[in-house]
Amino acid sequence: MAEFTLGAQELGETQQSDFAEFINIVTGRSVISGADWGNDRIEFGLSGDGMVRIFWTPDGLHANFISTTNKGDIPPLMLQIVDGEKRLPARVLEKRLRALRTLYAIVHLSLTDRFNLVQDVLSKDPFYDLELLLHYDELLYIECLAPGSWYVTLWSKVRASYHSILQTVSIVSERGREALLRKLEAEARLKELDVEEKEFEIFTKKADYGLSLMDRLSSDSAKTALRNRVEEELGNFLLLEPHSVEVQNAKKRLLDEKDKA
Repeated sequence: MAEFTLGAQELGETQQSDFAEFINIVTGRSVISGADWGNDRIEFGLSGDGMVRIFWTPDGLHANFISTTNKGDIPPLMLQIVDGEKRLPARVLEKRLRALRTLYAIVHLSLTDRFNLVQDVLSKDPFYDLELLLHYDELLYIECLAPGSWYVTLWSKVRASYHSILQTVSIVSERGREALLRKLEAEARLKELDVEEKEFEIFTKKADYGLSLMDRLSSDSAKTALRNRVEEELGNFLLLEPHSVEVQNAKKRLLDEKDKA
């Protein structure tokens, strides 16, 4: 019977796992390197700072997963961008990724006290690419996109941006936050993700209170532009009609507690 473990045995960090947890951790990662250590060991370097090591022992097959994220580094974040599709049109993927980075930009500008910039640009151009308001190091980065499972590995250069990614997912997608939390819970046993997991849980609990973004705008035209833009981008990200319940709930969480329309 195969054995599944997490953590480096040579460092005394090995923890027993099972097939379900092991698959949850490795799903969506791409093989980016490999090493053959002889008759009883092979290794596969994976995207998202991971490595699978396969050992052949007298007791049978031993599959081991280790994290290659250095302590103190910002970990990558894996998000399932499309659910249940083996293949999909490139324009669908493009639409969802563009919506994600726009919604992320809105949240990050809010959390870094620069939301006045949104009012300035939307008053002039409702379709302005809001991510252009971010500094280069604050952008949403993609390390890998794994087809089939359609997990995207997101990465940020600064810790504040990582926090904004967590907050964005917790607010805009009920299904996305559940999937991401399951992923973080599985990986929390493996690497130093306790803070990220707990922080995401806090964000999730606070998500229904929203960011009250409408209260930060003084211009009626900017409020209308933001409301329409958020509704459109949420529909694109969730692949749902703008009038759907999930889109409207996410809009309320993001914009304003008092927005019951």
